[in-house]
Formats: sequence, C-alpha cells, structure tokens
Amino acid sequence: MATTNREIIATARMIHGINEPVDTLPGWNRRGKSIKAGSKALFTTAIWKPCQIKTENPEGGVTYTKKLMLVNACFFGLSQTV
Repeated sequence: MATTNREIIATARMIHGINEPVDTLPGWNRRGKSIKAGSKALFTTAIWKPCQIKTENPEGGVTYTKKLMLVNACFFGLSQTV
C-alpha cells in the first residue's frame, strides 16, 4: 500500500496533537509567509520528494530519470508564521 505525503503528515499531526495547518519553511515561503525568528519545528517526518537523477551515457548524451526519495522535512505551524 502506497502512503502519500498527505497521509504521512496527517498521521504525524495526530501523533503530536497538532490541530493547526502545518507546512515546511519553503512551503510557507511560497504562500507569502515567513517563520518567526527563533521558532522550532513542531515535528520532523520523512516525506516523499520528487527528484531527477542525471546519468551521462558513454556516447556523450545525458539522461534524466524521475525518482521519488524519502527525505526528512521539518514542519512549522500557522501560529509560527508572520
């Protein structure tokens, strides 16, 4: 059974008892918000991140392969934003 990032984050929020919206630092920045100075992440969890792997062929060509990698991400709550 494949687990999506939404399921992973929802489970982590439930485990840590967090009811407010959460996102990563880059996620809040995309929404036009910044994290208050000195704020610590509410929780850290492993999520799937799409990546491109660059492979150089012996003939001189380059091939890009799309893959998903598990990476650790720190999540901050809406109350920690400005």
